[in-house]
Amino acid sequence: MEFSIKDILARHPMPGLREAGIRQMVAEAVTAVTGVPITPSQVTHTDGRLVLSVPPVLKSAILLNLDALKNRLNRDGIQVMELR
Repeated sequence: MEFSIKDILARHPMPGLREAGIRQMVAEAVTAVTGVPITPSQVTHTDGRLVLSVPPVLKSAILLNLDALKNRLNRDGIQVMELR
């Protein structure tokens, strides 16, 4: 009986892989909307709650463009109910 890593990973996804992808997509979306680069380590997304660890000035710019950010994230399949 042969085992391949691909088959094992398909049956048992790696924990944290989806969350890392979401953090990366959110960081790219925020960078595209505001023009200020942020890293995925500054992003936390849990059950529709998006927490950004950025300076208050940048957070104000994000809040001004919140509709554009939500639209972009919805296209990527990421739901945002609350931004902190």
